[in-house]
Amino acid sequence: MKKFLHMLLALALMAALLTGSVFAALDRNAFSSSVRLSDATRLYSSTQLISTTDGVKAAQEHYVRYEGERDVRPIVAFGSEIYGASTINQIAKKLADDDLSIVAGINASFFDTETGIPYGLVVTDGVLRTASTDMPSVGFFSDGSAIIGSPELELRLCTPDGGETPIFYNKRLNTSNGIGLYSRDYDSMTKNKVSAYNLLLKPTGRAEWLTMSGTLELEITGIKADTASCSIPEGYFVLAIAENSIYASALDNMKSLKQGDRVTIRTSCARDWENVMYACSGSELLVENGTPCEEFTLDSEKKSASRTAIGITKDNALILYTVDQVDSSSGGMNLAELADRMAEEGCVTALNLDGGGSTSLGAVYPGYSAGATVNSPEDGSLRACANFIFLVRDTTRARAAEQLFLYPYGMQAVLPGAQVNMTVKAADGNYMAAELPGDVSYGADGGSVSEKGVLTVDDDASGYVTVYASSGGLE
Repeated sequence: MKKFLHMLLALALMAALLTGSVFAALDRNAFSSSVRLSDATRLYSSTQLISTTDGVKAAQEHYVRYEGERDVRPIVAFGSEIYGASTINQIAKKLADDDLSIVAGINASFFDTETGIPYGLVVTDGVLRTASTDMPSVGFFSDGSAIIGSPELELRLCTPDGGETPIFYNKRLNTSNGIGLYSRDYDSMTKNKVSAYNLLLKPTGRAEWLTMSGTLELEITGIKADTASCSIPEGYFVLAIAENSIYASALDNMKSLKQGDRVTIRTSCARDWENVMYACSGSELLVENGTPCEEFTLDSEKKSASRTAIGITKDNALILYTVDQVDSSSGGMNLAELADRMAEEGCVTALNLDGGGSTSLGAVYPGYSAGATVNSPEDGSLRACANFIFLVRDTTRARAAEQLFLYPYGMQAVLPGAQVNMTVKAADGNYMAAELPGDVSYGADGGSVSEKGVLTVDDDASGYVTVYASSGGLE
């Protein structure tokens, strides 16, 4: 059922409520504020009015539209290990240590809140880091293009007797999920809570890690029985199955293997996914072939919540989307409303990511050297999550200022006579923070600005007030 979603700023909403104006009469794009984060990346903020059976609710949304460019690319990032969770700020610091500058980022996979282990798969730098049951996912290629759908990923253990068994990779072991493979991407220990039969494995072939499609040849170098948390030495893998596994034949086959035997891990996926460099899983598709989905397993009660989503438009732009549920000013969305909204933004395919208290969108505003949280987290603070999707560029040394940015950006709601603190920032051609080229001077239509950047709106002002700033020949 298609919902009609309207865009407007808080001031326009207040005026409409006070005067009884009809929402449909408002220009749905007139009150959307935006700021350019790079040559082909723009951050949008707006308020949606959503018609519901109980009336109309407001929902504050923030999203990034990335249209692809040489210097900015999408990646997936997590902390030092798969086990555990990290905040977006912690991951940003890790990326900075790798000489990557963040343009923007959102939280991504659903995860086990006890362990921080994400559901589905994760790929970074072309290496498979974790995987289990096939789930709808998003993948990114080296040229910055993206794919959303089911990777159809399979991992199989091939033993010397010719047997093949499906396995999972870097997930917590229990008595009913069969055989698991662990690497140092997971942690230095398997950290399982059930007693397990463990085989220590060392790569013997040309490959030393798993990819979306290929083989990894391993030799058994040690056996540790009745051990829940088994050490994973650097450069080694551990193959584990619960001692009380419901798969008795799989346990027997594992115990028949001996030191010196060789096994092979074979991975395969849908052909379109073979060359993804980064990937992570979500939950359900929101949009397929340009049509919003209507039925969702995760949202059977159709509850409103903070939401995070990612979509690809017909012109291959990438949409990183969040909507907040924090108080009466922002009521969140259910999945049907989210699906409609992603379709309205032109997505031909879109994927639901982890929402609720996990929902977070961060960005580095032009002229600033550090990132900021754009949305309003449901918990009041940033939640540690399993992984994040970022738009990044290689860190470069700031050059001379080439452009100025005036903050607060975009359209703001003010009253006649109000005062607003304005800030001017300079950036080079790559949007990196740069020194202001000279003293800042201000001007305003409908108000005045002091030397310190304080805007005072005229007492009789109505409509729009435009503020100007200049420094060293830049405006």
